Amino acid sequence: MQNYDELVRYIEKWINGFGNVKSVTHCATRLRIQIIDPNKVNIAKLKAHKLILGAVFRGSELQLVIGPDVPKVYSIFNQQMANNGENKSKPSDGSIEKQSKPQKNVKDYAEIAVDFISGTFVPVLPILVAAGLVSAVLNIAVTFAGLSVKSGTYVVLNAVNNAGFYFLPIFLGGSAARKLGIDSMMGMFLGAILVNSSIDGVANLSFLEMSIPKTTYNTTTIPVILGVLFMSLIDKNVDKYIPKEVKFFLKPLIVILITVPVTLILLGPIGSELGNWIAAALSFMYEHLGWISVGIMGAVTPLLVMTGTNQALFPLVFAMMAKFNYDSFVMPGMLAANTAIGAAALAIFFQEKNADKKALALSSGITGVMGITEPSIFGVLINYRSAFLGAMAGGGIAGIFAGLVQLKQYAVVSPGIAAIPTFIPTDGSGLNNNFWFSIVTIAIAVICSFMFTTFFAKRTVSSKKIAKANASMKIFAPLSGNVVNLENVDDEVFSTKMMGDGIAIEPSSDMVCAPLDALIIMTTKTNHAIGLRTDSGVELLIHVGIDTVELGGKNMETLVSEGEHVKKGTPILKFNTNAIKKAGYRLITPVIVTNMNDGHDVFSQTVQDNVECGDYLYSTN
Repeated sequence: MQNYDELVRYIEKWINGFGNVKSVTHCATRLRIQIIDPNKVNIAKLKAHKLILGAVFRGSELQLVIGPDVPKVYSIFNQQMANNGENKSKPSDGSIEKQSKPQKNVKDYAEIAVDFISGTFVPVLPILVAAGLVSAVLNIAVTFAGLSVKSGTYVVLNAVNNAGFYFLPIFLGGSAARKLGIDSMMGMFLGAILVNSSIDGVANLSFLEMSIPKTTYNTTTIPVILGVLFMSLIDKNVDKYIPKEVKFFLKPLIVILITVPVTLILLGPIGSELGNWIAAALSFMYEHLGWISVGIMGAVTPLLVMTGTNQALFPLVFAMMAKFNYDSFVMPGMLAANTAIGAAALAIFFQEKNADKKALALSSGITGVMGITEPSIFGVLINYRSAFLGAMAGGGIAGIFAGLVQLKQYAVVSPGIAAIPTFIPTDGSGLNNNFWFSIVTIAIAVICSFMFTTFFAKRTVSSKKIAKANASMKIFAPLSGNVVNLENVDDEVFSTKMMGDGIAIEPSSDMVCAPLDALIIMTTKTNHAIGLRTDSGVELLIHVGIDTVELGGKNMETLVSEGEHVKKGTPILKFNTNAIKKAGYRLITPVIVTNMNDGHDVFSQTVQDNVECGDYLYSTN
């Protein structure tokens, strides 16, 4: 079980305390903290914690990728922040500390817009996911389980589904108000007014002799958001002038009496028309770019998620859903992308040797193919170029297929294996081609992403090996003979690599030469071994024979002295092969790197069975 209390204390420390926090929210996998002074945040320390899969700033918002357990972290964070009493500015009352702010550019305003859209829609997603999946379950029950549409069970489940979308303006109104720092209840109040049956879709309305255009507000998103934006302007200005003695009852009255008419007469119709334009624009793009547009969405989704701009697509999705009752552009593209991202992480699981990294790749990969991709992106893809490219390739290819077959998703649920039922049409037609096309899309995404990631990973490993070999020090054979793996040497000290790694040679000559330019750092009175150090600090041991120390130096002669610098190929030791073998000793000679703890690994060993003195033996760094 993870210690999230400790994690929150760790976060508190490296964000410079709760006093540096304006507000905190969360999405499916990210803890989103509005920071007062980003310069006081040590993002490198935050990234170093094993439970934090990634940390990025979006303007003044710090996004910490936690994974599916982020609601637990969010709850503990809020509790500890409340206990400390340091949250000087909570979004519910709008009291945000005034600070001198630098002049903003276009990029800053774009980040603010994305942050507002994300902060407004993300808290509402659990409602939409639940309602969407209930709709899918209902379709399955009616089509395959014989559930009657007149039964009480159907009525209840259908109400759950309808309420999630019909009352969407209420949920979004509260969420948008909270994000803007005003009373969330007032935002919900505005949403409830818009979906009231005496206003929603009613013609021939007027207010103070001013005509109110007929507008349908249920299931819409943009009208209530525009209304709440206007409400926040009124709220903050009215707050300045109303005496505190009468503010409690007078402020909400003035705010709602100003906001409602302006929203109904102007902002609501504009928002509704804007939603129609967005749907029309997407439809136009889909009609003219066709399957390519869905393929592009499938390919670029990892980049959108990494930058947080994927949340800005929700208005587009809702516009499509409101007009057509399905989405054939964004969500199908993301189905391809999400499953490709998860598959790429799973491919890394099979490529990676490190146990911790394998565990991360496996867990985030499974989560990814289910539809939640942040752990895969920030925990795996961002660290493996091969996985990122593989996911983009797999998502793009599967997205093209989804576009070609005009795949449609009928509920707003994060696309993935868990969302497959949402590709069943809501008209009761059952498992038509659209459902099976969603399965094929997932299969294409997973297979292509896995294959491309594996291919790119192997190319990366090969390139790294080549680069490492080119930049490495080459060790050459100090004597001629047959090459023997160190593990096969009949001496546990060498075979278990207690002293170091390398290769052994069964000699066919009786002369040992310097394997490269080096300093002689060790000789023995028994003449059976010699140590060398290269200019780069690599230390080598050449040990002639097994247990030949027992000969006491007989039939062996050291030709150099300690402290002497020798060139490659210089004779440094000789021995009498026949005499030593006659005495019952083997002459197999390990040539090993002894200071591997200093980072000198042995790799790229020769593939030859026999070497001559001076031939390539292995490399070290």
